[in-house]
Amino acid sequence: MELSFYKTLWGAVGGGTPYATFREAAPVIAAEGWKGVVFAQVARAFDPGFPPDDELTSICADHGLGLVVTVHTWRSALDDLLAEFRTNLSAAAAMNPHHIVCQTGRDSFDDAERSEFFTQALAMERDLGVVVAHETHRGRPLFNPWVTRRVLAEFPDLHVVLDASHWVTVAERLLSSEDDVLRACGRRCAQIDARVGHEEGPQVPDPSAPEWGRQVAVFTHWWQMVVAEAAAAGTEELIVVPEYGPPPYQQVTLRTGVPTTDLWATCLAERDRLSNIL
Repeated sequence: MELSFYKTLWGAVGGGTPYATFREAAPVIAAEGWKGVVFAQVARAFDPGFPPDDELTSICADHGLGLVVTVHTWRSALDDLLAEFRTNLSAAAAMNPHHIVCQTGRDSFDDAERSEFFTQALAMERDLGVVVAHETHRGRPLFNPWVTRRVLAEFPDLHVVLDASHWVTVAERLLSSEDDVLRACGRRCAQIDARVGHEEGPQVPDPSAPEWGRQVAVFTHWWQMVVAEAAAAGTEELIVVPEYGPPPYQQVTLRTGVPTTDLWATCLAERDRLSNIL
């Protein structure tokens, strides 16, 4: 199985970052050895540094970068949400991504709504012919491991993006008896969002700081376990994204609001660390 490290564009392009536009950032990303990038559709709502879809895919191709696209939904009513999802999913599929990451649906779904949502999502995936992977994210249907366990059992064809930092934050503890769910995610995993969280937040201030050593060790063990499960399941390529993000995820100084770490350097250092141990 091939592990491919993709760079998140969240916090990497636009205001407050080293590169005002994706066109400026792309050659640097390629030169650093990243295999691809993760682009979220919503980024255009607050950052003009991203070009239209066709130009963005062309820039990726010019620099030999793979592409993952993230879609979101915001509607509350299930029918409206599904319509929004289909529109956003179709636009993402037209960019010919490696797969599509879904931050869609709601944690407040009851059992019937959740089942209907994933039934429709799988039908859309079949229609579009592209892998659609649902992220284990706060506020979304897979927001904790116990719901996720039931969903994976109900929908054996469902793909996931594992971001265990959200589960730890929701549970307010480092999970100690959920290895079965993590292993099940590994067998369905299109992508690992390899960000270390902690009991009170989804991102440690600095994963290289010794005071976060316990959390780093636990998350690293989980990722190694997931990678092993993915390989055993016959996964050909697994995308790994050191997804450290900007404020409010990133720690800032009081009053001045200046970040306490270099976000670009953190993502690169974590990629290099994980490439040697996963």
